[in-house]
Amino acid sequence: MTKTLLDLANNLEKRAANLQAKGCRVAVSAALSIIDDLSNITPVDTSKAVSNWQVTLGSKTDARLNPHYPGEYGSTKSPSSKATRDNARNVLQSKKPGVTIYISNTLPYILELNEGSSRQAPAGFVQRSVLIGRKFVRKAKIRF
Repeated sequence: MTKTLLDLANNLEKRAANLQAKGCRVAVSAALSIIDDLSNITPVDTSKAVSNWQVTLGSKTDARLNPHYPGEYGSTKSPSSKATRDNARNVLQSKKPGVTIYISNTLPYILELNEGSSRQAPAGFVQRSVLIGRKFVRKAKIRF
C-alpha cells in the first residue's frame, strides 16, 4: 500500500511540474503575441516609440531607450520592429515558472499615441494587443 501511495505522490509531483512548465510556455507565447502586435501597430516616425516596447521578467523597467534604428517618417519601422521582437524573445528565453512577465513602454507620449494622436494606429491599440494575448491564452490547451 505504501508503494502505491508513493507512486501516486510521485506521479502527481511530475504532473504538477509539467503543468508549471506548460503554463510558462503559454505565458511566453502570449507575451510574444502581444509584442509582435505592438511592434507592428505602434505608430512610427523616428522609431523611438516602437523601440521602447520592453519585456522584463520579475519587475517593471523605467528605462527609456534610443531608437534601435533612428529614422524619420517611419523609414526604419521594419528593422526597429524586428529588433523589438528579437529583444523580447531573448528576454523570454530565461522565463521561469512563477516569474511575472512585464511589457512596458515608458515614453511619456505613448499614452497620447494610444489615445489616437497618430493616424497610423487607432485609439486603443495597446488594449487591442493585450486582448490578442488573452485570446491566445484562452485557446491554449493545458491539461493536468
